[in-house]
Amino acid sequence: MSENGRKNQTGWQMELFYPGDDTTPSSRVVINDPENHTWVNKKQAEVYAEKMRNESERVQDTRGRYVMGKHNSIKTLEISDFSISDRRHFMQLVLYAQFNGEPLAKDGEALNNEMIAQIWGVARENASRRLRKFVQFKLLEKIRVGKQNHYVLNETYFQMGKYSGSEKFVKIFQNKLADVIAKVEKIQNDYNNHPKTTKKVDIIDVVGLLHAVIPYFHYQTYYLVSNSDEDIKKDGESILDVFKRERKEAKTSVLKHLKKAQIGRILGHKNVNNATIDKYMDYLQQAGAVMILKTNNKTRYLIHPDLMFRLNTNGLDDYTEFVRGLFGEHD
Repeated sequence: MSENGRKNQTGWQMELFYPGDDTTPSSRVVINDPENHTWVNKKQAEVYAEKMRNESERVQDTRGRYVMGKHNSIKTLEISDFSISDRRHFMQLVLYAQFNGEPLAKDGEALNNEMIAQIWGVARENASRRLRKFVQFKLLEKIRVGKQNHYVLNETYFQMGKYSGSEKFVKIFQNKLADVIAKVEKIQNDYNNHPKTTKKVDIIDVVGLLHAVIPYFHYQTYYLVSNSDEDIKKDGESILDVFKRERKEAKTSVLKHLKKAQIGRILGHKNVNNATIDKYMDYLQQAGAVMILKTNNKTRYLIHPDLMFRLNTNGLDDYTEFVRGLFGEHD
């Protein structure tokens, strides 16, 4: 790392230059007014520069806006009567979440009960009843504005904007979530409108499964596992290196992949029907949210990294691009 200083109109700037190597390109980080920062040693400067690089990548993330879903809080819903249908209705509202405690809004207009009923395609009274449940469960906070109710995300479970807490979270990207919901709706409509269809189906609730598995999204590999926080890399390894090493050593992965029975229990099913979980996952795979991988009579579930993500990067690393490629082959 080398350092250069120069004067600008408002004060001094410091430029940190990092020479590249075979795997990492050269990079420069410009710090305005470095005299306002206390530099103890080279290591501290490097940590600060890394933070600035991550922030720059985050701002440049082409996946768009995201909502943060908090692990431990969401897990508590597993022992409640919060159904997969409740979860689906909530995920539809996530599309309208705004930054820093602003009310849910569409096209700049805060959502009220009637507008939410239209989004859900239900009667206003049914929508009001479910919204009361969301407020009771502390997923939403109700704000009375004149004669209308507006709603904001309760930060117990989800948050959008600056986060300074310590609880682990998953980013849910609104653009991809909207795309997934639209595709599930299309699958449902295509089936129900087919001339040979004798009994209509209602499959949109499968979107609720995505809400339920947020705490099980592994932060490095994007698989659904019970040890979603476990670091599986050794010194200097990439995730692709990990998989190569495991194949070479013929070792079982340390990841504890979720089984169908576990997913059923997460959803609150008392008697889990594996065929039902298969059906849910198949619809989500058709919608581009999940990839079902089967090897040696074992089933693993991979989530699209443009839908969920945990790392503080823009998702353009080799492994994430590799996973995108896998999903692209199934589009």
